[in-house]
Amino acid sequence: MENDSMEFTLPPAPRGLCFDRNDFVKTNFSVDNFLEEHQNMASLETMRDDLGMYLKILRLAMIELINKDYANFVNLCATLIGFDKAILKVQVPLGHLNEEVLSVKQCLEDAMKELSMWMNQRHGLQKKKQLLKYYSQTVNSLKTLDNVLHNISEKKKHEQIALADRAAMQYNQLKFSITKCESLVKAEHKTQFNEMEERLIRTLNDLLFQFWNNSDEENLLKALITLATLDRVSETEMLIRKQAVAPLLQDIINESSMQRCKEGLQGIYNQILSLLDTKLKLLLMVTQHSKLAFLVKKYRFLVNCFWCEVESRLEVNLSSIFAPGNPQIFFKRYNESIQFVKKLEELCAAEDTVKLLRGTIEYKSFQRRWNLPVYFQIRFQEIAGSYEAVLQKTPVAENNDGFVLRETHKCWKAIQECWSDGVYIEALAHKFWKLSLQLISRYANWATAFCTQKPITQKQETINVNKSLIDNSISIYIDIQTLLQRLPEFLHMVENKISIDNKELLQKSMQSSERVLAEVINKIRECIVTELYDSFNLQLKQVSDIPRLYRKTNRSVPTRPCAYIDVVSNSLKEFHEKAPQRLDNTFLMELYEKLFNVMTVSYYKYVEDVLTSVQKTEESLRRLKQIREMASQQPSEAGVTDGDKIRLQLHVDVVSFGQLAESVAINVNSVQKFTDLSNMVTEAVKNIDNK
Repeated sequence: MENDSMEFTLPPAPRGLCFDRNDFVKTNFSVDNFLEEHQNMASLETMRDDLGMYLKILRLAMIELINKDYANFVNLCATLIGFDKAILKVQVPLGHLNEEVLSVKQCLEDAMKELSMWMNQRHGLQKKKQLLKYYSQTVNSLKTLDNVLHNISEKKKHEQIALADRAAMQYNQLKFSITKCESLVKAEHKTQFNEMEERLIRTLNDLLFQFWNNSDEENLLKALITLATLDRVSETEMLIRKQAVAPLLQDIINESSMQRCKEGLQGIYNQILSLLDTKLKLLLMVTQHSKLAFLVKKYRFLVNCFWCEVESRLEVNLSSIFAPGNPQIFFKRYNESIQFVKKLEELCAAEDTVKLLRGTIEYKSFQRRWNLPVYFQIRFQEIAGSYEAVLQKTPVAENNDGFVLRETHKCWKAIQECWSDGVYIEALAHKFWKLSLQLISRYANWATAFCTQKPITQKQETINVNKSLIDNSISIYIDIQTLLQRLPEFLHMVENKISIDNKELLQKSMQSSERVLAEVINKIRECIVTELYDSFNLQLKQVSDIPRLYRKTNRSVPTRPCAYIDVVSNSLKEFHEKAPQRLDNTFLMELYEKLFNVMTVSYYKYVEDVLTSVQKTEESLRRLKQIREMASQQPSEAGVTDGDKIRLQLHVDVVSFGQLAESVAINVNSVQKFTDLSNMVTEAVKNIDNK
């Protein structure tokens, strides 16, 4: 490895060689690789000549190096003479030294083994001695604990708790010593220990309830602390639950008690909470005492003793309160129960106690017992079903609460009812919100279905404007505008009731409903336009009757529009006189623009057909006249022809049509096809002689 990393300084090579001199000192140099890499650079003969030339340079460099360091080479040979004899002289003493070191090493290892053996024996003796010590402590502690327990019953109450505390300390010491020498403890000792444990716990439990009954706060606290030192917190909580809390709740939580109470379930809850201010106040206060804060496992009287027992008895003895058959009663009882639980949470001294309360099996079971899906289904049927019954094929005018139609007013009342007191439950907020959006969507579908319904087929000659359809469509438009104005207020009310952080979701879903209603407005506009267009278009088709009015009738040159223009104008003016009173200008202008766009496209086609027909007829007549003139050799008289009168009538009608559009503030230049229509009739009358 050292040779591989050495750096070599080679003599310089002449220019023009086919290889690099540094290739030979690379650590991975290989003849085969060298030839493969340079085979394309030069022929083998050239490479042989170049290598031979550089070999001569290397030999000369080697000779110069030897000549330069010759004295050193000679001295080196002289220095090495007799060096092997010196090595032999040193070899013998070094061998003796090595034997002595190995001997000392062996002695040390033997000493270490012997020392380790004695240390192990000593450690074993110490363990046995310690076991005997713990065994002796166990026997002595059993006697001491037995004497202390025997003396407790003979002392006064305030002395008994002191002795009980001493007995607890002795018990813990005894328990520790037994675990250390369990292999030496006899069976009778273990039996005696178990019996003393039962006596001690029984004594402390008796003292606990005596102090509670006597309202002795100080000694009650001492008893709880002593039981905690014995790691009996959970057992003590269960004992308090069964012997202190359960008897007090027995006569409160039952069906007969609820029937006797004027306030019903609320009265039951009030009685339960009153126990925490009266008979159970001392236990609640003592278990939350600051002197118990140092305990690793703390007393949770309110959760583990009080709440668990209350909930268990509610499920067993008052199971009827969970029945969802009557939604009014169910809501009242559910709301009262949730308020009761919230008051318990407020009584919890710390946040971790609240989390403990909500994490109990009883709390989760209590929440599940309320069949909220069934309650919502009943409310859904009440609200949605009653609203569905209101929807008719034809809207009903009612003019109530700012709404024109009964259907819109009922929709507004229905979505408000979802969030009204006595109906809305916070746990079902997502379902009631969905129902509110469904009601709005149902109203939009109903309005769309009305606006897009197909009218009963009539003979085209008798089709008139369906004023009822237009009036109802306008009423729906007005109500939708009112509803859109009130939805932000409704959304604000919902946001105050729902306790969620991301309220943007509500806003986005409401925007979706607003878009649905906005689409209905477009349908309403299309409905009115279609109804007006169907009637007006029937009149515009009468353009095709103009040729009959002037063919061989000797009518005078037209100066007034035809009757069909008057009919369209009168109908539109009648609509325009009433519409601005109910519709805003923006909606009305969009309606007129769409109406005249579709009307003008149709009118253009009808006029174009008439002009084309007139032109074809005139060409036929012209050819016939030419034949007659050639036969009689008399020129025809010039003047306004029937075709000219037809063109003039079309021009007058189109001008009147444009004036009609301008009368409702429509820019005729922006109307689709109107410019083409005007140019077409203007071009048609350009060459007519005014006679």
